[in-house]
Amino acid sequence: MKKRGGRTLWLVYIDLSVPRSRGRILPRSHAVNKPTLQEMVKALEALGYKYEVYPNKKYPPLWYDDRAQGYVVVKTDEKMRIIAAKVAEKIKQIRG
Repeated sequence: MKKRGGRTLWLVYIDLSVPRSRGRILPRSHAVNKPTLQEMVKALEALGYKYEVYPNKKYPPLWYDDRAQGYVVVKTDEKMRIIAAKVAEKIKQIRG
């Protein structure tokens, strides 16, 4: 999804605990188990992206689930799956 001059990256997109049918866009092998918004922000900073954080918004299909809270608008024209894969990989590196 493109929004405000960038790509909207929901936490759900890279969360291993969320099934693909509910919004995850990465395969299990690339997804991260229960990522946090802070981890996503650290990964984006390390990757050199410009972004805006929206912590109090919930992913509409999972409005009832707290793990679906928060998204980031990444200021880039790259495809969402590429951004999500890079962020997930960086979070895995940060976690060790």
